Parts: sequence; structure tokens; C-alpha cells
Amino acid sequence: MAEPRHVLVDTSVWIDFLTGDSAAADLLGRLRNSHRIAICGQIKQEVLQGSRDRKALATLEQELSIWDYEAEQPEDFVNAARLYAGLRWKGVTLPAADCLIAAVAKRRGWPVCATDPHFRDIPGITLVT
Repeated sequence: MAEPRHVLVDTSVWIDFLTGDSAAADLLGRLRNSHRIAICGQIKQEVLQGSRDRKALATLEQELSIWDYEAEQPEDFVNAARLYAGLRWKGVTLPAADCLIAAVAKRRGWPVCATDPHFRDIPGITLVT
């Protein structure tokens, strides 16, 4: 049997999940059955920086450590900048962090699971919702 495909789960989904959103919990549950859930450094930082206190931060670090981790590579930063600039030239401004997450996903050929609408504007990204 083939190994399940990875999906890069964006911060927007993790925040919804961590704040008790049942739709996000259902989505992550479905993804666990069909994909290998992955995060990258940018996602990890965004999730962790929202911690209420040191104890919550430590708990989140432990919880995030069970998922596959894809480190950003030097070319991801250049590709994110190109993506950001190219979209800005067309009148579309996205958060730079989302461009970096998209660059990682594109390099790996992984879809992105996100609830925020920014990823719909990024060419070459397959969005899982």
C-alpha cells in the first residue's frame, strides 16, 4: 500500500482547531486518515507565538512535534519573494508568511490545508478544505 501523501496544514487551521472549532477538528481528523500532516517553520512559529503563557507554549511545542516537519530551504525564501512581488505587481497583496508557506508547499509538491482565503490567490497551490 502506498504511503499517504503529505498536506501542509496552515496556521489558520491550527488556530481554529486550538480554539475549539469543531469543523477544524473534523477536517484534521479526515486529513489524518488520508494524508501525512506536515508543518513548516513558519507555521510552527505562528502557532507557538500565540501561546497564552510559558506552560501553553511548552504544551503546544510538544503537540506540534508529532507532525512531520519540513524545514524551509534557502530557495524557499527567494521563491516566496518572487511570488509576493509577482502578485503585488498584479495588484494582489498577500501576507509574506503565506508566500513562504506556499513556497515550501510548491517545492515539495504538497497541497495546503487552510481556512484563510489568501491561498486561493496563489498560482500552483492545491488547496484542501
